[in-house]
Amino acid sequence: MGVSRGSNMNRRRLARATGVVGLGVLLSGGALGGQTVVTPSDNRYTPAQDVELGKQAAVEVEQQLPMLRDEAVTSFMASIETRLVRSIPETLRHPEFQYSFQVVNVREINAFALPGGPMYVNRGMIAAAHSQGEVAGVMAHELSHVALRHGTAQATKATKYEIGTLIGAVVGSIIGGEVGSAVAQGTQFGLGTAFLRFSREFEREADLLGSHIMAAAGYDPREMASMFTTIQEQAGSGGPQWLSDHPDPGDRSASITREAKLLTVRNPVRDVRAFTKAQARLRQMATAPTTEDAARTMAGRGNVPVEGRLDPDRVAPPSSRELR
Repeated sequence: MGVSRGSNMNRRRLARATGVVGLGVLLSGGALGGQTVVTPSDNRYTPAQDVELGKQAAVEVEQQLPMLRDEAVTSFMASIETRLVRSIPETLRHPEFQYSFQVVNVREINAFALPGGPMYVNRGMIAAAHSQGEVAGVMAHELSHVALRHGTAQATKATKYEIGTLIGAVVGSIIGGEVGSAVAQGTQFGLGTAFLRFSREFEREADLLGSHIMAAAGYDPREMASMFTTIQEQAGSGGPQWLSDHPDPGDRSASITREAKLLTVRNPVRDVRAFTKAQARLRQMATAPTTEDAARTMAGRGNVPVEGRLDPDRVAPPSSRELR
């Protein structure tokens, strides 16, 4: 297959974003040293509780935000999901987790992950990507938050009462604006931040693990750095939400590029037809609404429940023991 004009453009973007010229498959030799070891933080929740919390939050999300149901887009996302999930390091695999990616039919450039496996990528994120690898980079980053159990690691610091009001705050945090505030009414501390807006240290860990997963799945990790550059460039059309939820741990692109030099891409993915087809389908669709407008429309259809709270009888409070 010849190199297309679009492929040349993507290579120039990648070189500019990472300071690396060319797209060699081998990103490093063993002589450069081993990859950075990423270990999970202390967590008083069990993996089974991650699953239950994530399930309940996912129900609320999908009642209040429009999911995109399109075969071409769904198939494209599923193909990347399969590669990434099977590339999670052995030590971070949780048999209880039920990994899934869905596309939210809104225009903002954003993505988010819930405990136990449910993950969401906005349509605007896919439309903004310049390559399949950039989409894979966002997905690998979110998958890393789930595998490292960052949501419940942060929620570990919350009290039982705060956890009991969590779900409304989670969904309100995703929606934002006046509608988001209305959804989150009655929650004491806006605790959606515990699951969705990670610390800079957790962001750094997700970048590092995400780069490892990408390389093992056949994607160039430097395209994650390239996607972050894309997000910053398009800040005027939704980037700030991503940057707010995923704070830059500092020198982000350079850090990912340094880690990429310690990795080797295995069985690189070269077939980009699904990505091309998915983006073509998105261009054929009506313009996606903003997240707040979409949530307002869903509420008008009666999809939004009066309250969005965890059932305290279904999810036990965290253990007094700290678990990994």
